[in-house]
Amino acid sequence: MQLGSKNHPSNPFDLPEIRVIIARYLTRSDCRSCMRVSHDWFLDFASFVWHTIDFSKDATAFSSVSPDVLGKYGGFISQAINISEVRHIQSLQHFKVDSIQTMNIILPDSWLYREMLSDLHLRCRGSIVSLNICSNPPNPNTLENQRKWAVHYIHVNDFFATFPPSLDGTFTASQRSHLRVLSLKRICVTREAFSSLLRFSPRLDELTLSQVMVMNHKPSIPLYTESKVRHLSASFAQVFSHDTEDQAAPSLLHQFPLLEKWDITSLALPIERTIDISQLDFSTWCPLLQTITFARNNTDLMSSLLLNAFTGLKSCTLSAQNITMSTAFGLVVHHETLISLIINGDIQDNSSLQYLALILRLCRHLQTLSLESIVCDFEKVYKSLSGSLGLRELRVRFKGFDAPQDIDSCIQQVCDWRRSGNITSIQPKYDDSISTRVAHFLVSLKQLRTVWLGTKVYYLPPSSTA
Repeated sequence: MQLGSKNHPSNPFDLPEIRVIIARYLTRSDCRSCMRVSHDWFLDFASFVWHTIDFSKDATAFSSVSPDVLGKYGGFISQAINISEVRHIQSLQHFKVDSIQTMNIILPDSWLYREMLSDLHLRCRGSIVSLNICSNPPNPNTLENQRKWAVHYIHVNDFFATFPPSLDGTFTASQRSHLRVLSLKRICVTREAFSSLLRFSPRLDELTLSQVMVMNHKPSIPLYTESKVRHLSASFAQVFSHDTEDQAAPSLLHQFPLLEKWDITSLALPIERTIDISQLDFSTWCPLLQTITFARNNTDLMSSLLLNAFTGLKSCTLSAQNITMSTAFGLVVHHETLISLIINGDIQDNSSLQYLALILRLCRHLQTLSLESIVCDFEKVYKSLSGSLGLRELRVRFKGFDAPQDIDSCIQQVCDWRRSGNITSIQPKYDDSISTRVAHFLVSLKQLRTVWLGTKVYYLPPSSTA
């Protein structure tokens, strides 16, 4: 049997994959021109013309688009950002605008706006994966003032409540919530509504809370504690809500049993309630929480949390300004589990450098170490990391070793030694240059694969003796 030969396009532009790649680098005007070539080209380039509507720039032009044009292209709109006025929502009122994936909303003091906003959200419920809702700051910008004004309150059911089930009790794809990323800022909501928000967003993975007042906790109403949120960005005070009516209201962390990562945006203590840090144990609420990023302020609170509240941390990011004796002891508590340490900013005083050396010497299971803003003494780093044989990624700068050609030469030497497989016969000499000494140090870290020494990232070949 003779099979028919498959015709392959002779022109690269006949391949949709190539057209899609090219479209990313073209202006809207150029994409519009490409849309006129053929029907296939129209489909490939239209989505880039209509992909993002930024109402801080496109409001006037977009409001002049006719319903017929919106009916033809509205389905290509994927992002609608900086929605802040009634006219912005009105320009999106079309049944074809039903596939928005990212929405950025600023709540104004208008009930009509909120009603139309709810309509838009429900129309796009099956496509929205990222939602950002905030309100303008009150004047003065205080929590007490925020609590007074209705503009800061959201009706959770308007944004997150599920559609009524169909007659057979199932949900269609457009009825399910696909929301994965949610950011709320300067918002007021009851604790019951916050639980509803989590319940009606079963795919929610990343949550950002900033100046969100979660109030009116009632012990008679059970909290929803089955959220699948894994990544939280919120201040320390934020997770204890702002409930003035019930000082014993449980922490918001109680509702995130699968939480793995917490970016603590501020370490300021709550104003509304007193927290006994020594009695905190986040592992009782979030047993999987092992990755923490600390804000720069309040070193004392950071140290107390490391010593008392966290158990078995694997990854920690903090500011160099917070490297003190107490934080060093706090990190050393986790020396058996800590595999990633990222320190941002520079260290100016010698005592902090000594505490850093102590951390590196005792935390011997590190796989990732980043000290990008710190100019380190090579000999001290060499001594401190001599026992970290499992290090896979190192980002550090050494004093007197910053010339790009010297760093390139050093990395090339490491690669040559690794490829030769004769690493054991390579012995350092007393009069070696700093480039050669750094190369000896790097080649001794047999698991090391990624290196940054101040210029660019290098990827090393595997060691034959690893």
